[in-house]
Amino acid sequence: MKNSYFYQNFIFDLDGTLVDSIADIADAVNYAFYYFGLPERDLKEFPSFIGNGSVTLIKRALKDIRLSDAEFQKVFDVYYQYYMKHFVVKTKAYPGIQDALNFAKEKGIRLFVYSNKPAEIAKIVIAHCFGNNLFEKVVGIPLNGKVKPAPDVFHAATLRYDIDYSHTAYFGDSGTDILTALNLGIKNIYSVLWGYKDEAFFNSFEQKPKGFIKEPSEIKNIAKTEL
Repeated sequence: MKNSYFYQNFIFDLDGTLVDSIADIADAVNYAFYYFGLPERDLKEFPSFIGNGSVTLIKRALKDIRLSDAEFQKVFDVYYQYYMKHFVVKTKAYPGIQDALNFAKEKGIRLFVYSNKPAEIAKIVIAHCFGNNLFEKVVGIPLNGKVKPAPDVFHAATLRYDIDYSHTAYFGDSGTDILTALNLGIKNIYSVLWGYKDEAFFNSFEQKPKGFIKEPSEIKNIAKTEL
């Protein structure tokens, strides 16, 4: 049943938008790098590494270090195995986000997650930080699936929800999220500034969001947008 507000659906990125997960990601990458005698990376470097899936994460963290395909796979496997066991050690919801999400849901807005995390990890992170009953659907990337900004995985996973993208808002913290929203056919794009990118980055990005939000509480104002 549709609500009486303009927005019927909110779609959220996960890392850097709903949860601060960068410390767990950094720990996993540095564990693998230490294991293979590669230089570890400082935590402050990781915002520039993430955003396009775990394979790209490792490639960016390697910087100018060249590995054969076989060597890269070994590093990736150690990273992945470690992360699979330690991905909610330091990861936590951003302050105020739970309250904003509860408010939107109370207004009758359906909540979705679209993440480049592996599908099962994304679901566990959401359950750990928010419980199991807040979101309609948590969509992560299956093994060998197309990562964001491709819209394919989200479209396939949410067919039964009959989403009207003209009455949907997308929230993310990166350029990848802006492109993802556009690829989904969403024009109402909000870039959050509490994540891993700042306003200067978004101003330098070719595609611009509809607006910036500095605090999770601003999601409430968007939820109250009238028809």
